[in-house]
Amino acid sequence: MSENLYQAQIIEWSKKTDHAKGLENVHCRATSSNPLCGDRITVELELDGEVVKSIACQVRGCLLCKASSSILAELAGGLTFDQLISMKLDLDLALKSSTDDPEAFPQEYRMFYPVRYHKSRHSCVILPFEAVIKAISEYRAIHIED
Repeated sequence: MSENLYQAQIIEWSKKTDHAKGLENVHCRATSSNPLCGDRITVELELDGEVVKSIACQVRGCLLCKASSSILAELAGGLTFDQLISMKLDLDLALKSSTDDPEAFPQEYRMFYPVRYHKSRHSCVILPFEAVIKAISEYRAIHIED
């Protein structure tokens, strides 16, 4: 696997904009920022209970953040809140891992393997998940009783 931070796959994913258009039926929305690099992402989620129907992401950020948000937007449809939170935790653990095995990364995010060597860039990849989890948390606080 290439150790190049900006591989062709990342560049390709960062150029996808089909998820950037706002949703008509927004159930929750949140914005997260990375003050270190200036990345900022706003996500909108359309829901069916605790299942995500679709996600829109408006990103002002680097290629890593844009690519990660594109992948997340494509994968999220049909996933539950808990599955999305689990995906974030798995990716975060992989980025922090000391393994030399790219297979330790979730398959859809394997292209980000070289990012693990650049700790300051981990948050660029994780930021879309943080926005989604923030939106989910706020939604749960208002709409779901214990």
